[in-house]
Amino acid sequence: MVNKLTIVRALEPFLSKPKEWLHLAEISRTIKEPHPTVRQWLNQLEKNGVLKKQFKGRLTIYSLNLNNQNIIDYLLVVEKGRLIRQCEKWLVLKELAHFVNSSFGENIKVLVFGSAAEKFDVSEDIDLLIIGKTDIKNIKKFAGRFNKELHIINVSSLVKISKSLKEEIIKKHLLVKGSEDIIRWILW
Repeated sequence: MVNKLTIVRALEPFLSKPKEWLHLAEISRTIKEPHPTVRQWLNQLEKNGVLKKQFKGRLTIYSLNLNNQNIIDYLLVVEKGRLIRQCEKWLVLKELAHFVNSSFGENIKVLVFGSAAEKFDVSEDIDLLIIGKTDIKNIKKFAGRFNKELHIINVSSLVKISKSLKEEIIKKHLLVKGSEDIIRWILW
């Protein structure tokens, strides 16, 4: 089981580039794992139908197989793994994630995007996208403890988000609540 969870880490670079073809070196560099290990993981994921493989001269490149019936499940595991790793690194982010999950209702979706999604400790502000009707006063009050400016974008549904904001979110994001719906929105 642990081995299978480790293998899906090779999908992490595709979270910010879900429709692109990526080379082994880029994937290896992003997840900080050696080429031979990553090559094995990618080959296994291609064998399982999660990735597509293509040859361009001497290069082997990979992309997500969006026709795979379980692609959402694979990406959900990868997103949650990334959130867990970031929360272990930055306890303030862990507090924020706990607050969001315990304070917002089931139909609310929340994600952190921008610089705080990559380097929470050195980011000057926190960009938060909240999807669904909710009172944001409590989160503003809670975020006051972080000594960072909080930028909240609150929309009623994912379709209300502009194309340019969506592109920015895809590049740097951490899904905190409602991950499955957000992954669908990112992919399609």
